[in-house]
Amino acid sequence: MRRSGLIFCAAFLTVVLGCSTALGAGFALYDFSARGNALGGAMVGRADDPSAIAFNPAGITQIPGSSFMTGLAFIMPRGTVSMVGGPAVDLKDHTFIPPHFYYTRQMNDTVWFGLGLMTRFGLGTDFPEDWFGRYNSYYANIQSISLNPNIAWKVNDYFSMSVGVEAMWFEYGSRKKADLTGGADPKPATDMDIQLLGDDIGYGWNIGFHFRPSESTRIGLHYRSKVSLTIEGDVDVTLPDGTFDSTTGSGEITLPEMYMLGISHQFTPKLNVEVGAIYTGWSSYDRMVIHFGDSPYLPDEFPSDKNYKNVWRYQLGVEYQKSPEWTWRLGYTYDQSPIPDDTIDYQLPMSDRQLFSIGFGYTKNNRTLDFAYTYLLADDRDIAGRLADGVVNSRASDLDTNIFVISYSVRF
Repeated sequence: MRRSGLIFCAAFLTVVLGCSTALGAGFALYDFSARGNALGGAMVGRADDPSAIAFNPAGITQIPGSSFMTGLAFIMPRGTVSMVGGPAVDLKDHTFIPPHFYYTRQMNDTVWFGLGLMTRFGLGTDFPEDWFGRYNSYYANIQSISLNPNIAWKVNDYFSMSVGVEAMWFEYGSRKKADLTGGADPKPATDMDIQLLGDDIGYGWNIGFHFRPSESTRIGLHYRSKVSLTIEGDVDVTLPDGTFDSTTGSGEITLPEMYMLGISHQFTPKLNVEVGAIYTGWSSYDRMVIHFGDSPYLPDEFPSDKNYKNVWRYQLGVEYQKSPEWTWRLGYTYDQSPIPDDTIDYQLPMSDRQLFSIGFGYTKNNRTLDFAYTYLLADDRDIAGRLADGVVNSRASDLDTNIFVISYSVRF
C-alpha cells in the first residue's frame, strides 16, 4: 500500500508541476525520458526501461517484476524574427516543463501491464504585443497530456507485442491583434486584441512489436494512431477604448499518426548502438477553421490553410556501460519540418533541425537516476509575406533550444 501511494503521488506531482510545452518541428514533442533524450530518441528497439510505454510498449516484457519512472524536461527555446529591411524581434524567454511518468507490472510469465503519462504535442511562442507580426500572432501555446494504458504479451523468447489506448487532453491558446484602420495607418494604439483559449479530450490507440532475432540484436516497431479533437472555448475581444466582448470559439484538428522503427545492436558487453526513424503523417493537419459565436467584432469563421506534409525523423543513440553503476550516452537526431513555405506563420516559425545529446545514468540498488542535455539547432528560414494572414517578408534565425531532462526510476 505504501509503495502504491508513493507511485500515485509521484504521478500526480509530475503532471501538476509540468503541463507546459515548447517549440517543436511541427508541434510534436519527444522528450519522453532522460535516457531517451540522451540517446537521441533511439529507444524503440531497446525499449527496456519503463519509458518503453512511450517509445514501444511491446518492450516492457523485458522488465521483470514491477517498475516506475518519473521525471521532467526543462525546455528553453530562443530565436529571432527579422522583418526584411526592418527591425529584429526576439522570442520572449520561457522555460517549458513537459512531464513524464510510467508504471509497468509483470502480471504472469506472458502478460505485462503498463501505464504512461506523457506530453506528445506542444507549442509555445511569445512575442511583444506591439511587434510587427502581431496581426498574425503574438502568443501561441499548446499544452497536452496523454494517459496511455497498455497490455503486452510475450509470445516467446523472441517476439512480444502490445496494444494500448490513449486519452489525450489538448489545450490551444492564441493571441493576435486586428487592424481597425483597414491598413491605412496600422499602429498599436488602434489595434483590437483577440484572445482564444479552448480544449478537448481526444482518443487514439497504439500497437507495438518487439523482435529479438539474436542475443545481440533487437528490433522494435510501434504505431500510434491519429487523434481527432474539437477544440471549444472562449474568445475575448478588447477594443482600443477598453470595450470588451466575449463569445465562444471552436475548431477541429486531427493530430498525426506515427510509425516508429528502431534496430538496436549490442556490439560488445558494454557498447550498444541503435538507429531508428519516425514517420509522421502531418498531412492530416491541412486546414484550421475557427468558428466564432455571436460578436459584432468577429466574422462567423476564420479559416487558415496549413497543408502540412508528412516527414521523417532520424535517430542515432550510443550507450556505453562503464561499470554496473555508471552508463554514458550520446545521441543525434535529424528532424524534418512539416511546414510548407506558403503556410508558415509566426505561431511556429520553425525549419528542419538537428539535435545533439549527451547524458548519463547512475544505478544503485534497483534505483536509477538519469540525466540528459540536448542542444537543438534549427536552420534559418525565409518567410514570404502574406498580408491577408498578417505575415510580412521576414526571416527566422538563431533558432536554438537548450533541453535538460531528469528521470528517476525504481524496479521492485
